[in-house]
Amino acid sequence: MKKITAVILIISALFALSACTVGSPEYAAYGQYAVTENMYKYLLAYYKSSFYSFFSGYGFFDNEEYDENIWNESAEDGGQTLSEQVAEYVDNQINEMLVSAKLYEKYENADTKVLLDKTVEEFVSQDMSAVGSRSELNSILGQYGLNINTLRRVFELEAKALIVDDKLFGEGGEYAVTDAEREAYYQENYSRVKHILIKNDVKYVLDDKGQPKVDIYTGRYITEDLTDEEKAEKLAAANEVLEKAKSGESFEELIDRYNEDGGMSTYTDGYFVTADTLLDTKYVTAALTLSIGEVTLIETSYGLIIMKKYALDEGLWKNELNSAFFSETDEEIKSVKRKDVYGKYYADITRSDLDTKALFPTVCPLDSRLIATGEE
Repeated sequence: MKKITAVILIISALFALSACTVGSPEYAAYGQYAVTENMYKYLLAYYKSSFYSFFSGYGFFDNEEYDENIWNESAEDGGQTLSEQVAEYVDNQINEMLVSAKLYEKYENADTKVLLDKTVEEFVSQDMSAVGSRSELNSILGQYGLNINTLRRVFELEAKALIVDDKLFGEGGEYAVTDAEREAYYQENYSRVKHILIKNDVKYVLDDKGQPKVDIYTGRYITEDLTDEEKAEKLAAANEVLEKAKSGESFEELIDRYNEDGGMSTYTDGYFVTADTLLDTKYVTAALTLSIGEVTLIETSYGLIIMKKYALDEGLWKNELNSAFFSETDEEIKSVKRKDVYGKYYADITRSDLDTKALFPTVCPLDSRLIATGEE
């Protein structure tokens, strides 16, 4: 669980801090285990920062500076706003932490106690190192009504969740992911495609020997924009390749002759695409909607793409060459299992009447230094 990414703020004095951390009411509780409202604010701040960093990293936000209004944006399909997604995610994390705290009792022994203490202290030490001192960390936490002692309570819940998660879903665990589940997930969620990229925006500037020139300062190839006439020629060339593919010429041979994307030389089994794959939307849509054996031409942000869909041959997810496409498979399978395993306890979790929707815009994202130091 612990940590991911983004945005900065500092406030509050240690003296005022102790006062505001005392008597913080419970936000959610399961038996003897509870998350207070101040702990909730911290977790909300943490995940606002994490989500913001993630979305910013993929260019979803235009503003160079943080703007609270971005959380009012909703998905293209008119679904949840970003604030609703984050709030729901925080509540799910709290549910898992509270249930895990109870389940941890089953696994508690001398070894797990040592691991628990060590993990909590590592989390605290990472945060203090990130901001430079104990007093600075307390100052930052004070914004959310916490200090280092109450932060330890958050980290203890997270550490217990990590330990329980490993016991249940890790190697040898009762709910460990199996190869049969990986194969089923692969068949149900992925499309396999190969493509030929023909760039239609820029061309390499060549030297006297006909080789692409390289910028001596950046190490990048020097390019120049294509003229309208050259773009038309590229489109004609792409359509010609499309017709060759449709007439039955070997797509692999066409890739060798015309493709300008080095990725296809690396991933010889093709690209494996899901609805969540972070590629050009047109590319993902085509990959998911084509029939096996069908070929199409699309224009993407990368250039002109001639794409062909292939069957999902059994076990291709095992090939080390394809590991980049399946790095999240186990975690996706585990997330479904967690809902089943932990979900049966959720009805017994109680929550206060805290107006989290009104609270959301008042909670500033956590200092980015604290996000960058932890582990997920």
